[in-house]
Amino acid sequence: MSGRLPQRLQAGFTLLELMVTIVIVAIIGAFAMPAMTNIILKHRVHDAASDVFIALFKARSEALKRNVDVSLKSSGSSQTNWANGWEMPDPANSGVFLEKHEPLKRVAATLSGVALPAFPVYNSLGRIKNGTPVFVISGSNGGYSCSYTVTVDPSGRPYETSTGVLGSGQASGGGVPTC
Repeated sequence: MSGRLPQRLQAGFTLLELMVTIVIVAIIGAFAMPAMTNIILKHRVHDAASDVFIALFKARSEALKRNVDVSLKSSGSSQTNWANGWEMPDPANSGVFLEKHEPLKRVAATLSGVALPAFPVYNSLGRIKNGTPVFVISGSNGGYSCSYTVTVDPSGRPYETSTGVLGSGQASGGGVPTC
């Protein structure tokens, strides 16, 4: 018997095995990246449409609750471009806002369908005073585009529809994005 301990096997990975694994992960990631950018865009557009929907719903609720006119205005200088965010002025306190929304990131938002003043105004009955607002929230990257439309019906209730890739497909009521 010798006084030497048996030699232990080394556990772990070799540098070559580690490099091969990293290359395989990089190749899989390169294939997944275009799909991920489309998913991110789709969710940005959907989140922005949901924010507009919620702001309209809140403006209507505030008008009913306070029994006064409540408006939702663009934060930017353009009354039709809402990508710079929006605000809901407090009708009782000048310079105070019931809600302020930050600018949208990499998403366009436009308003049409309302008469002057060019922003939605809810009356004390919860109805729009100046037309039928139509917000189009959209985004695109390369050959992929996604768009949601938030419209207010004559009763004052907002609803949203989505348009699929390059304008194909329709889904209404929010839910899972189809674009």
